[in-house]
Parts: sequence; C-alpha cells; structure tokens
Amino acid sequence: MFVTEHDMNGLIVKEHDLPFKFSMMLPAFKGVDPVAAVEGLCNPRGFVLIDEYQRSKKYRNIFAAGVCVAIPPVEVTPVPTGAPKTGYMIESMVTAIVHNIAADLTGQVADAKATWNAICLADMGDTGAAFVALPQIPPRNVNWIKKGKWVHLAKVAFEKYFIYKMKKGTTEPIYEKYVLKAMGIEKLD
Repeated sequence: MFVTEHDMNGLIVKEHDLPFKFSMMLPAFKGVDPVAAVEGLCNPRGFVLIDEYQRSKKYRNIFAAGVCVAIPPVEVTPVPTGAPKTGYMIESMVTAIVHNIAADLTGQVADAKATWNAICLADMGDTGAAFVALPQIPPRNVNWIKKGKWVHLAKVAFEKYFIYKMKKGTTEPIYEKYVLKAMGIEKLD
C-alpha cells in the first residue's frame, strides 16, 4: 500500500510503501451524482444540506437522513475527514423526519429535532471498542469509550438481538426505549 503522511499543516512529511497481508481502505465518501446535480440541494461533495429538522435548506419537501447528510467535520484536520454516522444516530434522524412529515401532512408545525446521539459497538475480530457520545457532534454532554473482548461478545449478542427484532417486526420494544431513556439516550430533543 502506498502511504502519504502529512504534518499538522497538511504538508507531506513522508511517502512510502507499507507492506500488508490483509487491509481495508475506505475512500472518501461522496454523494450520489443525480442528487448532487440538483442545484442548492447538496454541498460540493454531494451531501444533502439540511436544517435542524432534517429538511433540505432549499426544498422544504425533501428530508434527508443517514450517510447522505452533510455534517461538518468534528474538527479541522490536515487531510479533510467526515464525521461518522452511527446506526442510532440515523434512527434519531429518521424519527425526527417521520414526526415532521406527519406534522406537515396534518397542517401542524414540523418541530421535531433529532438528538444525533451515538451508540456504537465496533467489532475488531476478537476485541472491539464501544462508545456513547451524547450528542455525537461536540460539544458533548457524555463522551464514553471502552475497549476489550467484551465488546466483540456484545456485538455478536446485539446482532442476534437486532435480527430477532427485525424478524418479529418490532423495531423499538418498550423495554429498550425505557432502558435507553434511563441512561439519558433519546432519539428526539
């Protein structure tokens, strides 16, 4: 793999080959060309520009959630990076959208705001990292991270639980909602 290392000013410090047996590289994300081509809908990378209600800033009948949303970087870095989007954060966005569309359809004010809270279990083979960020974009009220083999086991258990919920058609059991609420983790502001 050919690697370019940068200093804090973005200047190239070193270029070299890095030997590897197995690796995964993620290219910079970019929006979908037909959506990016709509004037005023997206930023230069093709991500949808939204207001605090998940609604397009230019087209009030367009809502966006998930990876396609334009979120400014959490911090300035020499090489541009994006903010990660976790499953729970996206659920938060979608919940706000559903409430806001329902409000639009009934002639009420669309005022539901997603919390953008993040919960993540990142599996790394026989270990992993878990984090909770409330909200994901700083400033945060909660910033918690732990690592270890238990995260791998928790991720396996969560995947089984998630598949069970989807097969049953229960996206948010009442006990799950109240356990998360007791921990201060909610989908809507």
